[in-house]
Amino acid sequence: MATSSDLGTYLGVTVDDVRAQQFIDWATALCQSIVNPLPTGADAVILDVAARGYTNPTNAQQETVGPYTVGHGKVGGGLYLTRGNKRTLRRLAGGGGAFTIDTTPATAGQNLPPWDVSGDLVFDDGPGWSGYGVL
Repeated sequence: MATSSDLGTYLGVTVDDVRAQQFIDWATALCQSIVNPLPTGADAVILDVAARGYTNPTNAQQETVGPYTVGHGKVGGGLYLTRGNKRTLRRLAGGGGAFTIDTTPATAGQNLPPWDVSGDLVFDDGPGWSGYGVL
């Protein structure tokens, strides 16, 4: 689990331990909403999410057009997971999602003719020709 000192190292600054730990806890909860339990290596995603919120909690953005610079504060800023964060968490968990579905019927492979069971097929097409094949 990531710590406030990890976040300080990640950002390259001295952080307020209580505030940093709160952001880490929130980021951990967001990550667990995608994959739970968190896989090994999820600390990198947690630190990325926590750092984004710690350094820019209102999600303020600055835009420069010609000689003018305008600051924009977006409503609904704060902590969020990017698509890349979600993809990374799923990849670290070892798959593309929370579960997989096997569409093969439970009775598949029962009551098959002998040539379908072993996968080998020996056939004879009459005099002068015979062959061997694998299905």
